[in-house]
Amino acid sequence: MKLGPNEEILKTAVFQKDAIIKYHWTSCAILALLIVTIPIALILAIIYKLVLDRIINSWECVLTTRSLNVKKGVFNKIEKTVPLEKITDLQMVQGPIMRMFDLHRISVETAGQSGPGSLISLMGIKDTENFRRDVLEQRDRNSSQSSPSSLEAPGSEETVLLEIRDSLARTEGLLQKLVDRGD
Repeated sequence: MKLGPNEEILKTAVFQKDAIIKYHWTSCAILALLIVTIPIALILAIIYKLVLDRIINSWECVLTTRSLNVKKGVFNKIEKTVPLEKITDLQMVQGPIMRMFDLHRISVETAGQSGPGSLISLMGIKDTENFRRDVLEQRDRNSSQSSPSSLEAPGSEETVLLEIRDSLARTEGLLQKLVDRGD
């Protein structure tokens, strides 16, 4: 994973591989309870047996000082880098079957995100609550350390307002001249 300048790894997510596998097998077993879905459950079981380990082993999630970097995929490899300042929320979800295995799904929501759903969804991170807290704290740390822009410099807000007032006054004068010419 490439890191930008002045960027260092703060935390690497560790996934609960055994719990994730048990969760998927339980879902497959529940699917097999209905007679109509038994063929689907059999196909799913074969796929799980062949590739589920490789799929979970391909997951990587790294928190750096400036971003959250995620890699996923065996067949279709996906790499996403989300700048921490763009993250608006990290949503944690835990359904009833996930609760049996103490799993959480964490979804990354960002500013400017289009469409429903989350940008990134990860399941089975060990100690999900602490990982979520660490990401949000690093995001807040970065936003509090960010250098103020020129508009936020002391006195500049007042200067901008004065420039706007003067510009409006000039515009008003020009409009008045146009009206006077038209009469």
